[in-house]
Amino acid sequence: MTDLMGSTAQELLAQVLARYGSIDVFIARLHALLDTPTVERPVAVAPAAGGRHRLAEPTRRRPMTTAAPPHLRG
Repeated sequence: MTDLMGSTAQELLAQVLARYGSIDVFIARLHALLDTPTVERPVAVAPAAGGRHRLAEPTRRRPMTTAAPPHLRG
């Protein structure tokens, strides 16, 4: 059987045996890596409202008036 990289199952077995000594040690190592607890990172806390980097509240638009537009002199 040939995998995507072109090495055979026998080559993989030879590499595992050379590195770990036996298949049982290799499998035990895999289980140990899978069974180790996950490191949990602390949750990011949102900064308190009103800090110096907070954006200013948007300004309100003034309502349109019904007055006549200004006269342009020209």
